[in-house]
Amino acid sequence: MKNTPGTRVLAVAVSLALGAVLTLPLAFHSADDLEPRPKGAPPPGPRAYAKGQAHRLERLPRVLELSKAVARPKRAPRKGEWLEAYPEGGQLLSEFLAERPDGGWPPGRTIYLVPVGEMTTEQGVLLTRTAEVLTAWYQTEVKVLPALSDSVVPDASRRKRDFGMQWQTGPILDALLPLRPPDAAGLMAVTAVDLYPDEEWNFVFGEARYGERVGVMSLFRHGDLATEPTTVLSRTASTAAHELGHMVGLLHCVAFECAMNGSNSLEESDGIPLEPCPACLAKLSVRLEFDPLRRALAIEAVYLDAGLSNDVAPALGLFRDAGLLNP
Repeated sequence: MKNTPGTRVLAVAVSLALGAVLTLPLAFHSADDLEPRPKGAPPPGPRAYAKGQAHRLERLPRVLELSKAVARPKRAPRKGEWLEAYPEGGQLLSEFLAERPDGGWPPGRTIYLVPVGEMTTEQGVLLTRTAEVLTAWYQTEVKVLPALSDSVVPDASRRKRDFGMQWQTGPILDALLPLRPPDAAGLMAVTAVDLYPDEEWNFVFGEARYGERVGVMSLFRHGDLATEPTTVLSRTASTAAHELGHMVGLLHCVAFECAMNGSNSLEESDGIPLEPCPACLAKLSVRLEFDPLRRALAIEAVYLDAGLSNDVAPALGLFRDAGLLNP
């Protein structure tokens, strides 16, 4: 995502390798809001984002169709938010499946994280804990590779700001391509230095190349690790999960409040759930061949252990009530 002048930028950015890479805070409720809601369903909320309606109505596999009952529709954006600046149309499950390459999805299922430049001992521990969250989130192995030198960023791609140094994302992404392991679902560079994609942008938290399965993210704006470690872990895991979602083929979600929503500021990013919505989870489960029920149990245990928001709890409650899980 780009940062426009006077705003603080996005939680993530995506370049689509295949070609490029509302200020209504309260609600107009539909007649559906007057109907009894399933147990655990959220109360009526703000007016939904209109372009997400077809996505919300698309039929999903049974388990994930059931979990729509506790998913919050993506609300219409407020002034300055991502969807006001970039009114995206999203990506249906059927569109995602239609984009499957003729030879099948890339076979790799391992996620790799690689530090770039210097990191403190505490930041190294943060990276390890982030890998633990991603292992459960994506239901696949996550490995942390030895650090890359900051020499991958040429002098021409560094710029000095009042708060410190920034690195341009492009050279880092280019350097990752020949290093991406054959079994990689995605290779994510992680740096403690602030990032920017081009001269027109103030900064980005992260950027991924959709078709090339590489990405980069920065810890710089995630907070003070010494005084708010849980907040920093949550933001780091959220950014990493989002960028890796782009690497395996997901576009920004417009259907529900979801980890794959676009974000135009830290405040907006902090309001986005750590969990993917049912529609995005359907795409991930197809792409990475995992069981959504098993994933829900695994990620809840990780969230609770790490002290993170247990955003999967409402769906797990529905699954248990439906007899899909052991009590």
